[in-house]
Amino acid sequence: MGMSAGQARLLSITSRLTDNELRSQMLTNTKLRLADKSSELSDKYMEALNSQQLVFSNYNPNGDKTSELLTAGTIFTFSELKNQYSLVNSSGQVLVRASDIKNYMNSANMTEFLESYGVPKVENPEYTKALQNIYGANYENLYSDVLVDDGTGNMRDQWDVYFSQLTEDDIGSLDDADTDDIIDILNKDPMAMTEDDANKVLDTVKNWENSVVSDNNGLLEDYQTLKGSSLGNYIDKLLNPPSIPFPNIEDYMVTEGSDLSNKFSIASESCYINAIQGDILGCYIHVLAHLLDLKSSDIMENGDVGADWGQEYTTTLGNGTIKTSYHEINGSAINADDRSDDMAEVSEYVCADKDGDGKEDLMAPDSGLDITEKSADVEKLLSNYKIVNDNNGDGVVDVNDAELKTFKEKIIDLYYVMQHFNDPEMQKSDGTNYTYDELKVYLENFQTDMEGTLNKVKDEYYQDIANWQESMKQWLEQVQSLKSNYVNDVKNIPVKEIPDENDSKYLWYKNLWYRMGGIDESSKDPSGRNYKELDENLINNAEWLEFALEHGIVTLEQAQFEENGSTKYPNMGMYDWVSIIYTNASDITSQDDEAAIALAEVKYKKDLQELQNEDKKLDQDLKKLDTEHSALQTEYESVKNVIEKNVERSFKAFS
Repeated sequence: MGMSAGQARLLSITSRLTDNELRSQMLTNTKLRLADKSSELSDKYMEALNSQQLVFSNYNPNGDKTSELLTAGTIFTFSELKNQYSLVNSSGQVLVRASDIKNYMNSANMTEFLESYGVPKVENPEYTKALQNIYGANYENLYSDVLVDDGTGNMRDQWDVYFSQLTEDDIGSLDDADTDDIIDILNKDPMAMTEDDANKVLDTVKNWENSVVSDNNGLLEDYQTLKGSSLGNYIDKLLNPPSIPFPNIEDYMVTEGSDLSNKFSIASESCYINAIQGDILGCYIHVLAHLLDLKSSDIMENGDVGADWGQEYTTTLGNGTIKTSYHEINGSAINADDRSDDMAEVSEYVCADKDGDGKEDLMAPDSGLDITEKSADVEKLLSNYKIVNDNNGDGVVDVNDAELKTFKEKIIDLYYVMQHFNDPEMQKSDGTNYTYDELKVYLENFQTDMEGTLNKVKDEYYQDIANWQESMKQWLEQVQSLKSNYVNDVKNIPVKEIPDENDSKYLWYKNLWYRMGGIDESSKDPSGRNYKELDENLINNAEWLEFALEHGIVTLEQAQFEENGSTKYPNMGMYDWVSIIYTNASDITSQDDEAAIALAEVKYKKDLQELQNEDKKLDQDLKKLDTEHSALQTEYESVKNVIEKNVERSFKAFS
C-alpha cells in the first residue's frame, strides 16, 4: 500500500514536470516572436526615417527662399519670382482649374483673358503710331473710334462713313467694271488703239479724281495735309496720273502724196464705182483679191500675174473657204488701169507680220462689239469682231469672249460673203438675206475703213502709243498697290488699349493663354481640345501628384525663354512651353517627411514599450516555472529515494 501511494505521487510529479517544461517552451517561443516583432518595428521605424516628399521652392518678394509641398495648386498659383510650370496629361492637354476655363471661354481676346486675372490695361503706343501712319499728323480729324450716323440711321465708325468709296467696290476703290475696261484698253495692241480708247481711259481717271475730291464731306479737298501718310500717298498718286499725252496721229502722218491710202483709193476706184453705182457687186471681188497676199514680185512686166497665182483661205468661222485666182487680177479694171503694182504695195502692208507672231499686224477698226453667240453666220462674217469663246459660260458674248479681226481676216470674210450672200445658209438672224443696197453700205464702210487705216503713219506713232499705255499701266499698278496698303493699314489698326506688359502677372497669363489655345492676341481656338479641367479634390493633394508624376500619368512643362521664340506657339513671343522631367526641374526637390518621421517615432516607442512589458512578464512567468520546476524536481528525487528504499527493505524481508 505504501509503495502504491509513492508511485502515484511520483507519476503526479512527473506529469507536473512535463507540463511545466511544455509551458516553459511555449513562453520561450513567445519571447522569440516578440523579438521578431521588435525587429519588424525597428525596420518600419528605419523606413519612416528615410521617407521623402516633393517640395516646390520659391522666392518671396524679399528674396527669401520658401518651400511648400508640391501640389497642382502650388504649380497653378502665380508668384512674382516663381518659375512657371504646367501639368499635362497623356493626351497632351494642359490641366487647369475650372476658373481658368471659365476665364478663357468668356474672353474674346488675350486682353480680356489677362484682365480677368487683374492685369490692367494701358494705352497702346502703336495705336497712335498706326493712325499717324495712315492719316498723318492730322489723324484726329479723320479718324475716331466713336460711332456716327451715316445718314441712314446706321451707326458706323467715322472712317467707314467718310472713306468707304476708297475701300469698297465703287469708282474710288478702282475695283469696278471701269477698271476692267481700262485694263483691257491698256493691254491692246498699239496698232489697234484709237483716240476714243484713250479718251475713255482719261475720262474714267477724271471720274475717280472727282469722286475723291468731292466726297468725304470735304475732308479730302486739301489732301496735301495727308502728305506722307498711307491715305495721302494713295490719294496723291490717284490724283496725279502721268502727264504724258496720248499721241496725236496727225503729228505722225507721212507727208508724201504717194501714201498707201491714196494708192488704194485711186487703184480701187474703178471696181468700187462699178460695184456701188453699176450694181455689179462682183467687181469688188477684184479689189479684195488684190489685197490677199499680192506681192510686187508676183507681177510680171505686162502687169499680169502667172496662172499659178492664188491660194485658198478659211473664214474666221472655220466652216467656209475662198480661193483667189489669177483671173481676179488679170481681168480686173485695176490691172487695166495699170494699178496692180500699187495694190500689191497695199497688200504687202495689210498682210504683213513684222513681229513674227503668226498674226497680221494691221487690225480692223474697233467699231464696237455688234454680234452675239446667237448671231447669224453672215452677221459674224461682216463684223469687225470674231467670237473666240464663252469665257464665263453664260451664253452671252461680251468683250471678254470676242476679239478684233485682223484686216486680212476681215477681207477674207467679206470675200466669202460677196461670193455667197444669196445662198440660203447666209441668211441673217431675221431669216432674210442681205440686199444689194445693204451690201453697198457695207462696201462703202469697208472702203472708208481701208482709206482711213492706210493713212500711213510713222512707226514712232505706235511706239509712242505703247509708251503711253505702259506709263498708264504702271501708274494704275502703283495706285492699286497704294490703295491696298491703305486698306490693309485701316483693317489692321491696333487696339487702343493693351494689357500692361510691366505688370508681373502679364507674362504668366499670356503664356497660359497660348497654352490653352490662343492663336494670337485677338483670336483663339474655342474647341477646348488643348486643356482639361483638373478635379478640385486633386488640386491640393500632394500624394496624388507625386504618384502621378512618378508613374507618368501627368508630365511637366516649363515656360522657358527662347531666343528665337516658339515654333508651336509662334505668336507667344520669346517664350516656349518645353517638356521637362520633374526630377530635372530646379524648383522641385525631395526632403525628409518630418511629419511622417515624428508619427513613426511615436508609434515605434509605444509599440516597443508594449513589447518590452510583455517580455518582462514572460521572464517573470519563466522564472516562476523554473522555481516550480526545481521544487518538483527535488520532490521527485525525494519520492524516488523513498520508493527505492522501501523496495530494498522488501527484498531483504523476503530473502
